[in-house]
Amino acid sequence: MKATKREPYEGLAPIYDFVMRHVDYPEWAAYVRDLMKRFGCSPACLVDLACGTGATAAALHELGYRVSGVDGSEAMLRVAGERLACLGGAIPLFCRDLRCLEGLGPFGAAVCLYDSFNYLLEPADLDRALGQVFAILLPGSFFIFDICTEKNSLRYFRDFRDEEKGPGFCYRRHSYYDRDRRLQFNHFRLRFDGQDAELEELHVQRIYTVAEVVERVEASPFELLGAFDGFTFARGSEASERVHFALRRPR
Repeated sequence: MKATKREPYEGLAPIYDFVMRHVDYPEWAAYVRDLMKRFGCSPACLVDLACGTGATAAALHELGYRVSGVDGSEAMLRVAGERLACLGGAIPLFCRDLRCLEGLGPFGAAVCLYDSFNYLLEPADLDRALGQVFAILLPGSFFIFDICTEKNSLRYFRDFRDEEKGPGFCYRRHSYYDRDRRLQFNHFRLRFDGQDAELEELHVQRIYTVAEVVERVEASPFELLGAFDGFTFARGSEASERVHFALRRPR
């Protein structure tokens, strides 16, 4: 069947929460809170970069933070707007690329979670994003982001296929990892009830080494406070499946 190609998340947005229903967003928010507390950071306001459908932003709001959400996908932000409508505008949303954040802030902290930084495909993109985040933060504020490692790709996405049906839709996914280029591909084919054509999306992520990311952070204006194994305070490494980076903007 012929498929209509869409930009990443353009077709996936309405079913993203179904696909990601295994994610414990309150756990992510609690870890962010605990990591900030570890370094004495207690911001009044923070920004959730690459906020997607707003689940983590809502969880952070529940913890008492004043939150803004930013994402590069208008489709994902529409879903986020529906999710957060009950809060009466308490979480403002902005459509921006991580490499172009001018005009936002300033914020007391920023987070960019669930391997969103892996979507920055070149080291120059990392540099640009780090510079942009730095510019929207107050002096002394905190930035947390995470990456997936090659161990994660080799364990879960070397050649992974699944398909599911949900209310009014079905989808097929093929995930595969190009080890030579260190690129992770996630290929989706979606079909909604009442539509003849499938929708097709290809998501690409760069799987950086921990050392590569540390090098880019150290070349940025940020101070690197630590790189931590997923959801712990142990040191992150290539043996980790996910590494969280804690940065501070100097005063």
